[in-house]
Amino acid sequence: MNTIAISDLLFPAFEKNALRNLPQNFGMEFFVEFGPVEYWRSLLPQFNIQSRPISLHGPCVTVNLANPDDTQYLSRYEKDITFGKEINAEFIVVHTNEQWSGNRKDIQNLVIERLQELDKLAQNIAGPRLAVENVGLLTNNLFNESEYIELFTKFPNIVSLIDVGHANVNQWNLPYVIQTLNKKIIAYHLHDNNEKKDEHQPIGTSSINWTELFKAINTYSPNATKVLEYANGTFKSMDQLLEHLNSIESLMTTK
Repeated sequence: MNTIAISDLLFPAFEKNALRNLPQNFGMEFFVEFGPVEYWRSLLPQFNIQSRPISLHGPCVTVNLANPDDTQYLSRYEKDITFGKEINAEFIVVHTNEQWSGNRKDIQNLVIERLQELDKLAQNIAGPRLAVENVGLLTNNLFNESEYIELFTKFPNIVSLIDVGHANVNQWNLPYVIQTLNKKIIAYHLHDNNEKKDEHQPIGTSSINWTELFKAINTYSPNATKVLEYANGTFKSMDQLLEHLNSIESLMTTK
């Protein structure tokens, strides 16, 4: 399956109604951190989630796996994984870290230990797969290109989600990363930037070589979900978004 999905980052909060008009052949990804389970349980049926691919973005504001003082990560992820199972989500996005300080190797080991805990939790719940995203820009990039790739030799059940915008700022060799991880990649967060800031701009509007990138994506991970994770305000209506999707259709299928 070659799914194109839309992140609700584009239409958050009171603007989310625009997603009701998203055609059924597109998937959706929701930042479930910003509301209790009861809120999402009542809201999501409006978007016909039972008849389209769904993924959830795990906590990235209230949880930091790289913070030794964070004691809430397991309970928070347990709620999200359980809810993900309830709605038949395909995967849950996991950030390795937010801001961190201290000895880099020690913090890496802490995150790896916590990922092992989350992996065990997800297996016990039999919920969605955990998709670990490359996060952290420049000096906050806890796992560099080679270290991120190595993570997936440690966890047989955890899969990769490549955020191409983050990788672009950190100057990763994306075609190499994609070729190396290949079928371990379950999804991509697609957005453009100027190589300096995490701008979450539309595909084709800034510095990324999308022809080269989609060739690698479609060659080595053809079944991965392509999630458009655009900044709020990028498009004012669903009609504008659909026009954009139509304009990049041939680019996204480059082989």
